[in-house]
Amino acid sequence: MTYFCTLASGSSGNCAVYVNRRQRILIDAGKNTRYITERLRQLALSPADLTHVLITHSHTDHVSALPVLMKRTRACLVCSAKTYSAIASRLPLGVEKILFEPGEGITLGECPVRTFSTSHDAPGSCGYVLGSGAEQVAVCTDMGTMTGEIFAVIRGSAAVLLECNHDVEMVRTGPYPYPLKRRILSDQGHLSNGFSAKVAVRLCQTGTSRLLLAHLSAENNTPQLALSAVQEALARAGLEAEITLAARGELGQPVLL
Repeated sequence: MTYFCTLASGSSGNCAVYVNRRQRILIDAGKNTRYITERLRQLALSPADLTHVLITHSHTDHVSALPVLMKRTRACLVCSAKTYSAIASRLPLGVEKILFEPGEGITLGECPVRTFSTSHDAPGSCGYVLGSGAEQVAVCTDMGTMTGEIFAVIRGSAAVLLECNHDVEMVRTGPYPYPLKRRILSDQGHLSNGFSAKVAVRLCQTGTSRLLLAHLSAENNTPQLALSAVQEALARAGLEAEITLAARGELGQPVLL
């Protein structure tokens, strides 16, 4: 059985897992090791079962567990070369690793993985498409915009973890200082509900049937706003998809593939 499941999603920490017949791939490790271990246990897994730890970028909410987690697992660390340079000083000595340049294809055991560069304010930031055919999942978070090049890689994915970080008006009228507002709204920040809704329509037109809305801001978004934006866009286009919200601090509902 192949499945994808979020363990946490949001500015307080991000983590997910992709499991197929042979691979147990953790995507990001932005909570503490105890949290990750407990969520894996709920899936009948443990850190010792992991085969790979795949990192999108070096921000703390995606890598905070690595110094301890990599001592509890024999999993291979997988990330871009620039991401590794940014986090290497925090890692235990002797960690097995696979490094790549965003845009390169790699294979983790029997799992094909396509990588793509994302527009975000972290060196070597990237997203992933794991698996193929009906088992294909795209991970698209922490990206200020969705380029045509990215869309060409993720199109047709059976399931997509899609960032719906903020409502633009909530950011503009909210209490954040102006430089932070500018960062969030920039092409190196995060995807808004409205932008992601447009992406969702295009994805479903190419065969995506399941959307997981991720990285919702606790201050600049609500679950209802994110869900409504995507649902209404799909309805206007005459499209349907299974839409779920990636939980901030608890295990999500596994997506069976």
